[in-house]
Amino acid sequence: MKLWMLTAILTLCGATHIGAQTSNDSLYVVAEQLPNACHFLPAPPDSSSAAFLDDVAQWQWGKTMAATERGARASLESRHNLEALSSIMAQVLELDTISHQQTPAITRLLAKSFAVGLLSTKGPKAKYKRKSPFMVMNETPWGQYDDMEEMLDEGSFPSGHTASGWAMALAFAEMWPELQDTILRRGYEYGENRIIVNAHWQSDVTAGYLCAAAAIARSHCEPAFEQDIRAARAEYARLKGLPEDYDPAANADVPHGERFLNNPVDSASARYMADIMLYWNNKPLRSTERGDTAGVEAEYSVAMMQKVMGEAIGITLSDEQTPAITRLLGHVLEKASETADRLKPIRFRKRPFVQLGEPSAVAGDEEKERGKSSFPSGHTNLGWTEALVMAEVAPEHQDEILRRGYEYGHNRLIVGYHWHTDIEASRQLASALVARLHADPDFLDMLAAARAEYVGITTGIVPESRASQPSPVRAYRLDGTPATDNTRGVVIENRQKMVRR
Repeated sequence: MKLWMLTAILTLCGATHIGAQTSNDSLYVVAEQLPNACHFLPAPPDSSSAAFLDDVAQWQWGKTMAATERGARASLESRHNLEALSSIMAQVLELDTISHQQTPAITRLLAKSFAVGLLSTKGPKAKYKRKSPFMVMNETPWGQYDDMEEMLDEGSFPSGHTASGWAMALAFAEMWPELQDTILRRGYEYGENRIIVNAHWQSDVTAGYLCAAAAIARSHCEPAFEQDIRAARAEYARLKGLPEDYDPAANADVPHGERFLNNPVDSASARYMADIMLYWNNKPLRSTERGDTAGVEAEYSVAMMQKVMGEAIGITLSDEQTPAITRLLGHVLEKASETADRLKPIRFRKRPFVQLGEPSAVAGDEEKERGKSSFPSGHTNLGWTEALVMAEVAPEHQDEILRRGYEYGHNRLIVGYHWHTDIEASRQLASALVARLHADPDFLDMLAAARAEYVGITTGIVPESRASQPSPVRAYRLDGTPATDNTRGVVIENRQKMVRR
C-alpha cells in the first residue's frame, strides 16, 4: 500500500486519520470492515501450476502491445493517482476538468472510491508478497511512471492499479448509467494496462477487479456512499445543463458486455492453450467431493441460490421463512439471466465438452446446453452477482458469501461447461450488473427489505410483513443528500421533483 498516496486521498476527502483510525467521514469503510480477499479468493498461481500458463500467455501478449498505440497509453496510464484517474473520467464524462474546486461532488466520489479500491488489496499484498513479472523474468517494468525500486517492496497480487480503477468505474457507472459501458471499458483497460507494461500478471489484475467489486459492495452498506453517488449525479446533471430531477437510469439497459469486456479467447491464441490446460487440470476433481458439489450446483434456480447463500450466512432461506430475501434473489436471477443471455449469441464460443468432443460431468444438461455459448458463463454471472448483493444483506458474513459465489462459478470449469477465461469475464459482467441495479429504486427497496428481514431473523425481532407496509419514500435534496420530514424547498421525492413549503 502506498501510504503517501492514501494520505493524499484522505486529505482531499477531509480526513485526519489513516488505517484503523479513519472515520467513515473520510473513507466509506476502514480496512477491517472490507472483505478479506485472502478468504474469498484462491492464492495466486504457483509457477508450477496450470493457472500460471495463463499468466505467461498474457505476459507474452503484453509484449506484443508495447509498440502499439495501446501500449503507449498503458505506459502513460501507469501514473497511479487522483490526477490521472480524474483525467480519464473527465474524458469519459466529456468534462473540461474534474477538480476539487470545480466539481467537488464528483471529485469526492472519485477520490473515495479510488481509495477504497486501493485499500482492498492491502491484506493479500502483505500476505502473499508475490513477485511481479519483471522480477520473475529478470526484466524491468516500462510504464512511464512506474518506480521499480518502490515496486520491489510491494506484492504483485492483487493489482492496486486495477482495484482502484475498477472501483472508480463501478461507482461512476452507477452514478450515470447512460454512460456505463464506456466508463466500464476505461476502468477495465486501466487494469489490463498493468499486464502490458510488465508490472502485473493476469491473475493479479483479475484479483484486482474482484477486490474492487467486493469493496464497493461493502461501501454500499454505508449511507455516505449513496449520498455521494446522488450528489455527484446532481452535480453532473447541472454541469450538462440537464433538469435537476433527470434520471440517467431511465433509458439505460443492463450493461452490454460486448462493449466493455474483451472478446472470448480464440482457439488460435496462446491463451487458448492455457484454457485447455486448466480444463484438464480441473477434470480430475469430478471424482472428488468437490466435483460432487459442482454437479449438484449445476442447477440454475432461485432454490439453488437459497441453498448456496443460506449455507454462507447460516440461515435456511425459503419462500415461506424468508420471503423478502427470496424475492431479492429472484429479481437478481432475472436480471443476471437477461445480462448473460443477450451477450451469448453476440460473442458465441463453443463449450469445452463440445469443443473437445468429451462427456461433461452433468450429462443430463448436455443436450439442451450443447448449442449455447460458453461465453459468458451464466452460472458464474449469477453466482457472483448474488454474492455481491447478499454481501450487502449480511455484511457480517461477507467473506463466506463471496467465497461461495466465487466457487459457484468455478464449478463450471470442473464440470466442463465453461472455459477458465469465460468464467473470469463473467465476474466482471456481474460486477457491472450490480452497479446498474443500484441505480434502480425498486431494487434498492427490495435490498432494504431483505436486509431488514435478515436483521430481524438474526436478532429475534421479526419485522412486520413487507406487504402490510407502504413503500418507503425516498426524498433527497438537490445536492443528493437525504431530506428529512423537516426539509423545506425543492426536493426529489420518489424520483419526482416537488416543492415543500
